[in-house]
Amino acid sequence: MKLLTKSTYYFLLLSILAMIAGGAFLYLTIKRVIYKQIDESLITEKTIIQDQIEQTDTIPDFEASFGHQIEVKLFNYPVLNFQSIKDTDIYDSKTDSFIPFRYIFSSGNTVEKKGFIITIFQIISEKNELLQDIELYMFFLFFSLFLISILINYLIARKLWSPFYTSVKLAGRFDIQSDKPLELPQTDIKEFDQLNQVFDHMTRKMRDDYLNLKEFSENASHEIQTPLAVIRSKTDLLMQQKNLKKDSLSLIKSINESTTKLFKLNQGLLLISKIENQVFHEKKIVSLKQITINGLDNYKEIMQLKKITVEMDANDEALVEMNDVLAEIMISNLLSNAVRFNIDGGFIRCHIDKMFLIMTNAGLPITINPEDLFKRFHKSSNNPQSVGLGLSIVKEITESYGMHITYSCHDAIHEIKLQYRHKENSPRAFK
Repeated sequence: MKLLTKSTYYFLLLSILAMIAGGAFLYLTIKRVIYKQIDESLITEKTIIQDQIEQTDTIPDFEASFGHQIEVKLFNYPVLNFQSIKDTDIYDSKTDSFIPFRYIFSSGNTVEKKGFIITIFQIISEKNELLQDIELYMFFLFFSLFLISILINYLIARKLWSPFYTSVKLAGRFDIQSDKPLELPQTDIKEFDQLNQVFDHMTRKMRDDYLNLKEFSENASHEIQTPLAVIRSKTDLLMQQKNLKKDSLSLIKSINESTTKLFKLNQGLLLISKIENQVFHEKKIVSLKQITINGLDNYKEIMQLKKITVEMDANDEALVEMNDVLAEIMISNLLSNAVRFNIDGGFIRCHIDKMFLIMTNAGLPITINPEDLFKRFHKSSNNPQSVGLGLSIVKEITESYGMHITYSCHDAIHEIKLQYRHKENSPRAFK
């Protein structure tokens, strides 16, 4: 949920609660004022009638004067002093309905200790209709104010948060390889200004760290390759010399193999670093079918020596948008893994359709989790020529393009399944 939506949601919820509470309080207050006026009117009428009874000891006829239903009773004995004001409904046979009344019931005694009871009924249907009208008007008023306040709050919040969304959008588009600095909008809001300063400082440091790491990787790779090349050339010369003892020749061969392994290790780590730093950012439409065919052709001699049979089932629509160099490295590493760890007389099956590339090969059973082979320096054998980076490089390439790759092994049958396109992506998008 977006921040603007969430803040509007909370404002909406609190506004509803506040308006319900405020509307109820206002309605009850108006109702209390109206009923207070009715009660004061009933008490005034009751006082006038009571005064008349005490002065004349007779029952006055005030019904015509006040326009209310009045009942007065006199007794020759004293009664208990009591007064109450309540609501009641009285059935009207003419209209066949109940009519709401507010009435006062009062009992007392005169100076001569004669008791009396005064009951005054005042119709309040008009007052109730007035309250209903007030309630309806209040509802429309509060609802209108509520909609207006929501709109105003949304527009104000959208205006205030506009620099924030702009900064986040620009920060998301920041290219660490570009020399262009991050240009954030100016704002007079202190918090957003601090955020922009943090973004600017962070991106500058990321750029500096990236350049330093890139320079270090390039320099380290170059400086390591030079002595390695010298060592390899010297060991080759030593191996070509005559009259070498068997032990010396074995030591030189071991040095040469370690140097070759170190050379491959340096090349692999450098390639992973370049992939992580997005050096290969150029993209084009490449055919996985054609790259696989070319890759199999490169391993033709080795497969003939090991008598490995190849089965190829590829779709012409196996197209993907990615860097062509990385695509060739990815397929080459998969084929290299399938050829080197195959058995004599084994097989390699390649199936490529619109969504998946599935490579199956015979091999030896493995004792570790196949998924661990995608981690750096994890190997399933003690092959001295393996540095444990081939599948790790493949994993880095697939993750950089949002692909999904899995490794499974059942009964010495190894299968690597690469989902290079999702269902919602049509092959036509790459044509």
